[in-house]
Amino acid sequence: MIATIANIFGWIIRLIYGLVNNNYFLSIIIFTILTKLILFPLTYIQLKSMEKMNRIGPKDKAIREKYKNDKQKQSEELMKLYQENKINPMGGCLPLLIQIPIILGMFAIVRQPLTYITQTTKEEITTYAKEVLQKEDVSDREASQNELLIAKEKNLIDMNVINGINMGEIPSNSFSKDESKKANPISLSIPILIVILSIVQIKISQNAESMSEEQKEMSKTTNLMMPLLSGFIAYTQPLALGIYWLFGNILQIIQQFIINKIVNKDKEKLALDKGGN
Repeated sequence: MIATIANIFGWIIRLIYGLVNNNYFLSIIIFTILTKLILFPLTYIQLKSMEKMNRIGPKDKAIREKYKNDKQKQSEELMKLYQENKINPMGGCLPLLIQIPIILGMFAIVRQPLTYITQTTKEEITTYAKEVLQKEDVSDREASQNELLIAKEKNLIDMNVINGINMGEIPSNSFSKDESKKANPISLSIPILIVILSIVQIKISQNAESMSEEQKEMSKTTNLMMPLLSGFIAYTQPLALGIYWLFGNILQIIQQFIINKIVNKDKEKLALDKGGN
């Protein structure tokens, strides 16, 4: 399934790559914008669901505190509260679930750009691998594992951005003693920025005042672990994935502000309607 998704996304990126004069960096940026635009309706549903949960936060908190020693009664009362307010507590999960195959597809693409973007045949990749690795016999697996090196050495994809930064570099290789793998230290800024923006994104999407103590404790761990996990993945994967993730976070924050404006207008309208009655 991942290979199928990667092939589809790879074809789209290849199309964009040709339209932007073979600029790999721009291709990833434009692809990120496209995915965010396509997923915007689902993101709106997710954020709208979170806003509704925040709105009933005080009541939710009160129920959890009142029935903290009776979990069954607590669950019943919470479910009643959600039904009265037409809230699906799992309503915000769908966009997150859809993001999983997208990220997995991008994992494959950025590690094997020759297979999924330029759609180079296995035979050609193996031939290039023999030349680059200077070996007479190279397995398909070894060839696929070295696609980034092959693409760079044979200049099959222009991955350069600025100041010698290459989209195929892996930030963790900034500390490598192998000069052929060594990455530009500037690439380390990408996972750091991802951690920072992930924290910002979480902060602007949560309403801590309406959360129970139990929810606050649970969110503390999640709010720390998720940004750190995102940063670690970006640190250990090709820079192209980090760029996709970083720009995606920026767009997500912009979407959050837009949706917040829409939600605030709805609140004002609802308040005026109640005042008129």
